[in-house]
Amino acid sequence: MRRLLAIDLPHRLAARVPRPVTEIATGAAIIVAVAAARALLNPLIGEGVPFAFTFLGVVLATLLAGWRAGTVALVLGTILVWYFVLPVRGSFALRDPQMVWWLVLTVATQALIVVALGVYQAEMRRGKSERTRRINFLGHALREMDHRTRNNFQIVTSLLQLQANRSASEEVKDALREAAERLQAVAAVYAALAPSSQGLATVRLQDQLEEICSQIRRGILPEGIVLETQLEPILLPHEAAVAVGIIVNELVTNACKHAFPDGRGSIVVRCARDGNVARIEVADDGRGMPAGAGRKTGLGTRLVGAFVQRVRGASEVRSSEAGTVHIVTVPLAS
Repeated sequence: MRRLLAIDLPHRLAARVPRPVTEIATGAAIIVAVAAARALLNPLIGEGVPFAFTFLGVVLATLLAGWRAGTVALVLGTILVWYFVLPVRGSFALRDPQMVWWLVLTVATQALIVVALGVYQAEMRRGKSERTRRINFLGHALREMDHRTRNNFQIVTSLLQLQANRSASEEVKDALREAAERLQAVAAVYAALAPSSQGLATVRLQDQLEEICSQIRRGILPEGIVLETQLEPILLPHEAAVAVGIIVNELVTNACKHAFPDGRGSIVVRCARDGNVARIEVADDGRGMPAGAGRKTGLGTRLVGAFVQRVRGASEVRSSEAGTVHIVTVPLAS
């Protein structure tokens, strides 16, 4: 019923047909249709319930095209029934004077139906318009917040990089640049928010990882190293996506710095759904991890371990002379 009330044919056809034309044509077409149905059934029902079909026509016309179409159907339906159904048939004369009051009451009842439906439709349109206005306002506000958030991330990142360039200590430079890279990994989450899918709490992981890899290509990736992505569409809770972004950023950055002593090689970042978990891989074809490297407790290693635990995930490292593969699995549900 609610869908029927929201059809509004004149509005839908407004680009091709003027609204009054649609309203009049709809009211007339429906009443002609119900009159034809009445004519077919007339041998069975005779003069009984003369306005039953016009009631139906008036309601349908009002629902489909508004109160004006209902009014057209009411007027035409009343004329047709009066002339062809009520005694005396083929004339507007009425056999019984009391039938005049009965006819007036019937028309008034149908008119009240048209008015009631028209008022209800107007309220529905007003409510829909208000909801649309609020949605548009919220959408604009969210876009503005997103824009400002990205700008803030960019400003802080630029300040860290500027301070790194001005520092005389190489150790401080490296620390500040790594902090800027990690901040960019967090910022990439906001570029992958998926409000159109499951709300602001959900992130398109493939978009986020692609953005992180693009930032690395533009930033620290040496010329001789190729960074590729093989990413399947996955939706991940926001908090988990932040953690995955930082993890992937750390693993790719470490591979760039340590896996290729000759400055040549390739890194592949993959993500795929594996049952109820997201499987993320960072694989390189470098020299492999030296013996005992897995027990190192550098900041990057500690960050990876901490964020894997934070999202209740699991991690695995496979390393040989042919390269290293880091595998992280993260639950899809928050």
